[in-house]
Amino acid sequence: MIKEPDTLMLIGFMGAGKTTVGKEIARQHHSKFLDIDSEIERVAGQTISEIFETRGEVGFRQLETEVLNDVQTFKGVVATGGGVVERQENLDVLQHSPATVIYLHGNLESTIGRLILEGQRPLLQEKSTAEFFALWQKRDPKYQQIANFTVETVGKKPSRIAAEIIALFSANQDELALLQLRSQIDAFDRQIFQTIAERFQVVEDIARYKEKFSIATIQNNRMIQQRIALKSDFYANKDITDDMIDNIMTILMQAAIDKEVKQLNR
Repeated sequence: MIKEPDTLMLIGFMGAGKTTVGKEIARQHHSKFLDIDSEIERVAGQTISEIFETRGEVGFRQLETEVLNDVQTFKGVVATGGGVVERQENLDVLQHSPATVIYLHGNLESTIGRLILEGQRPLLQEKSTAEFFALWQKRDPKYQQIANFTVETVGKKPSRIAAEIIALFSANQDELALLQLRSQIDAFDRQIFQTIAERFQVVEDIARYKEKFSIATIQNNRMIQQRIALKSDFYANKDITDDMIDNIMTILMQAAIDKEVKQLNR
């Protein structure tokens, strides 16, 4: 069994949910929580924006390193800032820290969505999607490099992510790799169902279009052509068989027809 750490340190891109998940871990595990940005503000006696204004990014990063050094033995959960990996001194601290480092890994789409929900539109307006992607590509290998464990977050609620992290420390060594692989599978499953949910939103638009122009709900030729195209696209993939495509498309098509009929009969 993996020894439960005295200090758990969460790393990841901005909008990864480090603070939210950290608080949830602390709640579930009855432990303390500390946010590094809040600690920097306490130590400096200034807000983060004031620190940047008066000391610049270099001054902020220096403070960040000092605080990171101090909290690596904090008894509880620590949420770091997304840019903690920008400074080599911070990487050195994290690599040699007695804390266990967890990388909360998502994807760019889910991260931007979370930032919008958190009211960070100004931040998004300052950087283009291309700039966000470039920053993501730059930081991701560094997060991977210093993390003891990586936990997938896409489509998962904070409570689920927290439970997965806590479960790591009740597992034996042989189970750890399996738990992390299952974390990836769970994230993929949620992405699949999120995509299906988005598909049904388009189905509603199609139903309205068909109603407006008196187009038949069931279009057998279109369904047949779609299956043929999918089988052609995945011909070389031994895991995506023709039978799998037929079965999945039957479920999706029937669900779409039922939804269109229900909408048209309102």
